[in-house]
Order: sequence, then C-alpha cells, then structure tokens
Amino acid sequence: MGILRSFFLVLAAAVLAGCAAPHASGGAPTVVAFVPLTVMSYNIRCGSCERPDDVNHWSRRKFLVSDLIRKSRADVIGLQEAELFQVRDLVSLLDGFDWVGVGRDDGAEKGEMNAVLVRRSAYAIASHKTLWLSDTPERVSRGWDAALNRTVTVLQLKSLSTGHDLYFLNAHFDHLGSQARDESARLIVQTVQALGEGVPVVLTGDFNARPGFAGYKTLSTRLQDAAVVSRTPPAGGSITFNGFGMDLQPGNKIDYVFVSLGQAVLSHKVFTDVVDGHYPSDHFPLVVDVGLMPASQSPAAKPK
Repeated sequence: MGILRSFFLVLAAAVLAGCAAPHASGGAPTVVAFVPLTVMSYNIRCGSCERPDDVNHWSRRKFLVSDLIRKSRADVIGLQEAELFQVRDLVSLLDGFDWVGVGRDDGAEKGEMNAVLVRRSAYAIASHKTLWLSDTPERVSRGWDAALNRTVTVLQLKSLSTGHDLYFLNAHFDHLGSQARDESARLIVQTVQALGEGVPVVLTGDFNARPGFAGYKTLSTRLQDAAVVSRTPPAGGSITFNGFGMDLQPGNKIDYVFVSLGQAVLSHKVFTDVVDGHYPSDHFPLVVDVGLMPASQSPAAKPK
C-alpha cells in the first residue's frame, strides 16, 4: 500500500507540475511546480483521562496510534490533546521525527499540548512558538468564555528538498465557549495574515464544531477547507469524533485541515481504522495530500 501511495503522490505531483498558467503578457505559459506534502491532524485523547484498567487507557492505545501515524506516511502531524508523556512515547515508537509543543497550563510541561511532529528527513524546523487563544496570546491565559486554556502552535518549516518555507499551525478550540471559538478563529486569521502574502500555510486542528460555525466562516476568508477543495472525492466519511465507537453521530466532523489559497489539495481522507474492535482514539485522524506552491510562484505573491 505504501508503494502505491508513493506512486500516486509522484504521479499527482508530475501532473500538477505540468499545469501551466497563462503569462500576464500573453506569452508562453508559466509552468507551476508543486511540492507534495502529506499532513495529518489527530486528536489522540489525553493519556491520563482513562483509568489504568480501562480498555482505552493510553498504555494500550499508544501502539495503535503509532501504527496509524506510520501508516499515514505523513510528513507533518498536528496532535491535539497530547500530554508530554504521550508525545515522548510516540517519538520513541516512530523513527525520524522531531517535535515541538508546550503545555497549555504553564507554557512548559503542564497540561495538554498541541504538539507537532515533523519528519526530519523532509523538513527542518526553522522557528516555532505557541500562542494562547485569548486577548493576551503571548502569555499563558484563558480567552473569552472558554472553559480551558487553549493554544495554537505555529511553526516555520523549511523543505530539505527545495529550500522553500512552509508555515504549519495546529490548534484546539474550546469545547464549551462559542465566543471563544469565534474569537480564536479571528486570532488565527490575524496570525496567518501577519505571515505574509503567498506563503504556503497549513492549519490542522480540533475545532470542536461542525462545518458552518461562525469561526469556520472566519477561517474560510483566508484559508480553504481541504475536504471542500480536494481534487479527488474525500474518503472515509464525515465523522471525526467517535467517542471510542460509542458516539458515532452522522456528520459529526469537528476536526479539519485548512490550506492557504493557491495550494492544491490532492486528497482528503478520514482514517476510520479499528483494530480488533479497539479504537486508537476517540477521534478519527485526517490525512491530506497537498500540492504546495512555493511563495515565489504563488499568484498572491506577485504584483497586480
């Protein structure tokens, strides 16, 4: 399966690379070269939320989660609800990943984190920071009507094959505060705008709301829902929260991958894998293949 998927990516990249845009002067068309990228968004469920004797305790699930990440062959993985020991477990079970993330309750190790795993053979981490989804994003804080501290992790990544930059954001919106979700979306849009025109951006996250909520509409002013713009039909259905198989509501999609304008989405899939009746997490992960257009080639970066 890995060979077939790799072949699909190479073929898709070749097709996209052959796409030509008309030259502004009416001359020969400009060939646009896309760079393939596979991303994953995965709420892995906090590791200390179940009792040690629970069938869904992290000590049992970590192998299922790591196998699913390995199967995805993702270059960059945005984890939500991860605790430090979970991230360390995954990094030890998976070969070749660097990671960043801080606990939302102290900016260090306390509390859940929106950790990001980066395949070191594909991308180097040029810079990173964590913002709190609040009126005071630069310090540990709780925003608006949120029940808990919430954060977004922001990374600048450099492709080792092309040298081009990519910005990757990973967020977890509040589960109770509707105002907090809406304001968090505005803060993320402001953050994306500050990164500059034409720079490729990918946003992953658990947004704790179905498509169409006010924050979704705000994000859509600057970013595209990968499921909506995928060049192949989205696979795996429309449920991302599963409640360990006990809460499978039709259309309950609360996890998303967004990409900036000008980026091509080749495929979008919800991984609904269950192993001997056991769910790796109470969320299904998303895996998205993207054809990145470097900033130097993006129409948004060129003078009009």
